[in-house]
Amino acid sequence: MAEWLYPLPQISDTGFLPFFLIIAAVFFVITAIPMHWLLRLGFYTLVITYSLHVLFMPGTYMSIDWWSLFLTEAWQQSTLLFSGSLLQLSDMYRSLLLILLLAMVSYLVYYWVAIAHRIFFFVAASVVYIGILDTFTVYDGSWAIVRLVTIGFVLFACTRFLRLQHRYSNLGSSHSFHYLTIAGVVILLSVLVGWQAPKYTQQWPDPTSYIERTTGVDVISWGSSSNGDETRKIGYGDNDERLGGGFVMDDMEVFTARSETSAYWRGESKHEYTGHGWESEESGELAEQSEGYLDLYEEATETETLEADVAYHDSRTGEGDLLFSQGALQEANAEMDGDYTVYSDEESGRAEVWHNEGDVDDAGVFTLTYDYPEFPVEQMRDVDAGDVQQDPQAVTDRHLQLPEELPDRVGELAEDVVQGEDNRYDRARAIEDYLTGPDFEYETSDIPVPAEDQDYVDQFLFETQIGYCDNFSTAMVVMLRTLDIPARWAKGFTAGEEVSVGDDGYSEFEVTNENAHSWVEVYFPDVGWVPFEPTPGFSNTADFASADVDRDENDEEMMFEQEVEQDSEEEGDASEEEEDDDERETDTEEQEEEQMALPFRLLTGMGAALLLAGFAAFKFRGKIIQTWLRRRYSGMDNGSTFIRAYESVLKYLGWAGMKRAAHETPSEFAARVDFRFESEDMRALTMLYEDLYYGNEKTDHLPADTERRWIQLLDNIAKGR
Repeated sequence: MAEWLYPLPQISDTGFLPFFLIIAAVFFVITAIPMHWLLRLGFYTLVITYSLHVLFMPGTYMSIDWWSLFLTEAWQQSTLLFSGSLLQLSDMYRSLLLILLLAMVSYLVYYWVAIAHRIFFFVAASVVYIGILDTFTVYDGSWAIVRLVTIGFVLFACTRFLRLQHRYSNLGSSHSFHYLTIAGVVILLSVLVGWQAPKYTQQWPDPTSYIERTTGVDVISWGSSSNGDETRKIGYGDNDERLGGGFVMDDMEVFTARSETSAYWRGESKHEYTGHGWESEESGELAEQSEGYLDLYEEATETETLEADVAYHDSRTGEGDLLFSQGALQEANAEMDGDYTVYSDEESGRAEVWHNEGDVDDAGVFTLTYDYPEFPVEQMRDVDAGDVQQDPQAVTDRHLQLPEELPDRVGELAEDVVQGEDNRYDRARAIEDYLTGPDFEYETSDIPVPAEDQDYVDQFLFETQIGYCDNFSTAMVVMLRTLDIPARWAKGFTAGEEVSVGDDGYSEFEVTNENAHSWVEVYFPDVGWVPFEPTPGFSNTADFASADVDRDENDEEMMFEQEVEQDSEEEGDASEEEEDDDERETDTEEQEEEQMALPFRLLTGMGAALLLAGFAAFKFRGKIIQTWLRRRYSGMDNGSTFIRAYESVLKYLGWAGMKRAAHETPSEFAARVDFRFESEDMRALTMLYEDLYYGNEKTDHLPADTERRWIQLLDNIAKGR
């Protein structure tokens, strides 16, 4: 019963929830005590009227004026109820209806449990009720479902034992204790296993977006309460002045795209941090341009001119419609009825298409031409840390701004994180690694909203340490600015879900509201604006001219080599000391020393050999793993062997630094791997794996080129490290 009441404050303006819980408990007690039905009815009436008196009614309880006011209110509100004017009902009358409902349900539950010894319908109805609220409102029913299932199992066990007692009269208290103990252990283990076991991803599409599209009703608004609830739907929005609070997922499609690259779709950037969110002043009116809408990169950054076809889901409205691109947008063309003009803001990179003849029913497909970059890592490492003299004045004026109220400990933390890094690139990487580290947790629900006198970044870094992309990206920009590194906040969409791959090298992507995302752009002289990804579970899709070598791994190898050299030097010093001692000993002592030193020397030699072997294994571990995998799965000729081989190559990719992100589908991950190695092997193997694994297909014959693709993928992984 409590689980039915808990969501009410979030989906309505119902208050005083503890009071209603107490009323429900009193009704259960009245129902359970044996008494005449007239006496029970009297107790019900007393509880209902006194509850309304405490909540709403003035004057003396049960006085003539009190009854006159109560009966008048009940009559007037009942007239409105039966006339269909539900929105005009008063709070007192709605509370009366709720309390009456609690009284009836308490009696029904008592009847089902204590008399009929049945509880399945009530538990099933409760699960369905929570499921509907979780789907169509802002209420998060995850833990409510766990509690309901646990309580339901307990009630099933109890009602089952009641039926056994009714059938077998000789069951005593000892039987009851043993039965309930065993049932409790089984329930506890079942709940723990169900809680910790791996879960299938969502199998059915979210019905919310379908209902919204077909009915035109925002079903999420059903759960919007008037008490200041900050939960909202995920999606791209223009107003970022107040960040914080959780959101519910929304898989409504925004656009589909056909492109050669799987990269983020950039919409715009914002530069002014207020302490609560982001604002951005355009550099004047949006300017009409015929070419070169956006200039993100400078001469040291090599770019490739690419094209993407983008089809928006909704019809264009005649207002400014934002264009999204995977690089620096240069040109936008569309086949549609009527004229249109593309305007852009050079500072924020915001590009909008305006229709010159009012509403347009069908926007057609936009063909976007953009510059796709490849960033020079070594040149970025040449930029000294904190040297703002090398940056243009226009960049430092706008992208080093911080509010005066920003707590000093934010800058102090940034200094600690980048300690030991002497260039701008490595400092940015250090902060990126810190935010994606174990101290922070990615979460989309139950995210607090800062108070008016509280800074958004300070709260996230030092108090909550939990949030989503807005928290992580904003924190990184602010931390960089405290170090005098120009940075700005960028937003758009992730690459989306790859739904098909064409023979011409183009892939089709479906981008939904769930792909809305924000990240960081850092300025480097002669390079331009470089994206960084501080949000855990997301991968930076930008390309770099040289491999971004894992510095931690190199440091480990250097430390290992230094330890080996130090051990060798220490052994050499020890040998010299032993020789000096031997010269001062007698011949007999020398012989004894030699005999005693022999096992030690043997152990030392074996240890050195093991160290060298370990070092060689560590140095050539990639080749060893590859050779072992090729020998183990050589001659794969059936589906079960291929499934094991595919899962092994996934682990090999994770070890090689290409681990599948939490938000990626297998197809998206395969596309990213193939893009890295410039092949189509991973996608072909993934499609075969999904057919065999998820399709439950059993085959003794694989496609002829399966093993060749698998071996070629292993070779690419080994070369790519």
